[in-house]
Amino acid sequence: MSREKGGPTHSQTLGIIWLSVGLLIIGGIVFFSSRQTAEGASEDSTSRQNTEILSSHEDSVYRSRNKKPYNRQYHSKKTEIKKGFDSSWFHHETPTSTRQPLKVELNSADTLTLQLLHGIGPTYARRIVAYRERLGGFRDTKQLLEVYGFTPELLAHIAPSLTLDTADLRRIDINRVELKQFIRHPYIEYYQARDIVRLRNRGARFLSADDLRAVPSMNDSTLQRILPYLTFDDSTTTKHSHSDTI
Repeated sequence: MSREKGGPTHSQTLGIIWLSVGLLIIGGIVFFSSRQTAEGASEDSTSRQNTEILSSHEDSVYRSRNKKPYNRQYHSKKTEIKKGFDSSWFHHETPTSTRQPLKVELNSADTLTLQLLHGIGPTYARRIVAYRERLGGFRDTKQLLEVYGFTPELLAHIAPSLTLDTADLRRIDINRVELKQFIRHPYIEYYQARDIVRLRNRGARFLSADDLRAVPSMNDSTLQRILPYLTFDDSTTTKHSHSDTI
């Protein structure tokens, strides 16, 4: 077959045809790949949206099933219980009219009773009772300051709770007491008791405070303190024996 003058040869025509076919094939491949990618992305987006919607729905259903219904009566009762708890437990106070103040009679209380006083422990209680025995009883609450270790602050603290009965003070018969018993009293010194017994053994009788002032070693301070604990028996006629020899 002859080729027309100036036209493409047969080989050139075949090359053009195959090139066109190749371009069509490549274009088709690119087109389908792009479409699949877009469809995949769309499916992923749709899947995520569906998952979120499903999760939200399930969460809503869970909350609805587990939510306790509002019970007005229950909440009202709970509020009343709370108010009652607050007022009866944390803020409970005994009415003033029913509370009785603590009162302790100083001359008859034992050590356990004395310990009911705030600030008085076993040691102080024992010291108070021992000193009370030596005195013959307290005639003034201020005498507690003579107890070893007792302070004015402690006395002021317990004073409102103390009462004092002085009717049964134990008194000393100045005309009969023996020396060893006399010197046990905290208000009398040995030499004062000795002088009194010496004068008594010589026949002197003590009938009043004035008679005691005649004792050389007796001073007004001691006399004022010891006098409430003394008795003067003017009916005594028998001389005291000399068993209290000094």
